[in-house]
Amino acid sequence: MRDDDASGRGAARARRPPAQALWSFEQVVMSVALVVLLGAISWGVLSRYVVATPATWVEEVASISFAWLIFVGAAEVHRRWQHVSVDLLTSLLPASVQRPLGIAVEVLVIAFCAYAAFLGAAQAYVSHSSTTSILRIPLSVSYVGLTLGFFLMAFRGLQHLVWRGRRTSGEG
Repeated sequence: MRDDDASGRGAARARRPPAQALWSFEQVVMSVALVVLLGAISWGVLSRYVVATPATWVEEVASISFAWLIFVGAAEVHRRWQHVSVDLLTSLLPASVQRPLGIAVEVLVIAFCAYAAFLGAAQAYVSHSSTTSILRIPLSVSYVGLTLGFFLMAFRGLQHLVWRGRRTSGEG
């Protein structure tokens, strides 16, 4: 086993900000959702072909965990600045125009995500009394994943704006 200090990695790891050293909240939620999704689907396949009575609840659990994985995963992608963007025209603009345009786009994304989170929360509230047919899980559980994902995207967008402000003012 190599010593981190001898290889130089220990010093680099110590200089890393705490936010980069640990998993993000989004990564933890995504990982749990992925494990639940894979476990449910695996059990569904196993029970269908091995056990005499196949599991009927698999579709409900898989669809709920898939919704959480997708929407919270989108927030993680937004946190990392890895969403797909088309910059064919904006890359041709001068830097003095690109910066305000980037801020305007980020503000629009924040507004859209906040509104989508609000709509998701409203739908979660309305659908809480309805349940799934087999496990009787409130339908709001799926909408909470959507709401959380869009809320986190709006939150990460605000962080991006703060980061841009610090970067241009010379603090970061």
